Amino acid sequence: MCSLISVSLAQRAVDFPRLDGEGKERAILVPVDDAGLYATIGVVAADVTKGKSGADTFELLAQDPQSRITLLRGVKGNEPAAKFQSGRSLKPGEMVKRGGANAAVVSWESHFHDQLLPLSFLRVHHQGSVPAPGYPLKNEQGEIIALCHQATDAFGNGTYALPAEAVQSVVTSYQKYQKIRRSFCGINLDARDPIASIVGVRPDSPAAIAGIKKDDVLLAINTQPVTDYATAIDAFFYLVPGVEVEFKLLRGLEVKVLKVTPVIDPRHAASESQQKK
Repeated sequence: MCSLISVSLAQRAVDFPRLDGEGKERAILVPVDDAGLYATIGVVAADVTKGKSGADTFELLAQDPQSRITLLRGVKGNEPAAKFQSGRSLKPGEMVKRGGANAAVVSWESHFHDQLLPLSFLRVHHQGSVPAPGYPLKNEQGEIIALCHQATDAFGNGTYALPAEAVQSVVTSYQKYQKIRRSFCGINLDARDPIASIVGVRPDSPAAIAGIKKDDVLLAINTQPVTDYATAIDAFFYLVPGVEVEFKLLRGLEVKVLKVTPVIDPRHAASESQQKK
């Protein structure tokens, strides 16, 4: 997104007071531009409206309720804007850099306690102590490829992590709308179907306008392969309203590539209209 992130980023932390008033929760800040916009991961028990880093205070701009990616505005620091690189292509067993230590990708997780997640999370095993939420994981070139999420006690020194693209999609949505907006394409899938076969297309929706039809099988969105309901839900998370994407589909024996421009999820518009009244 900009210039290479500095090593000092790992030491830039923000403290949030706990909602129960008992102490603080710490997260790590990632500068996403040169003007004081930062991203981190909100801790469940924390009041993210009251962030402080030393003497600096941070204003909450937006928080995505699905991923808990949190955007804050603070004073411009000495850190250059982070440079992000793809993390969605990471595979189990790959090593990533965590400050002066190493971490290993264990798996991709699409479910948590048998519940489907709104996007797939990485499980990462860390050398040494477990890092705070928001701690950046990097490739050999020093580019951020994921941010640590919450700790998991299921194995060793482990955390979940979000690929860098999740942060980028949330930032793009915020910069475009000054809020975080989910996308709507008008496609219905059946979670029980072993493939991502489209069971319905909403009339006059972006999918219908693009020419997508019932019984088309979704193969990929942009470069991200889709194999079933879970991978489709994961791919939909990264769509930004108003930003065109390519849908690769199988229609009978023919592979089609159609361009779709998602719109803002109507539930957002309805909720805001009700709030204005």
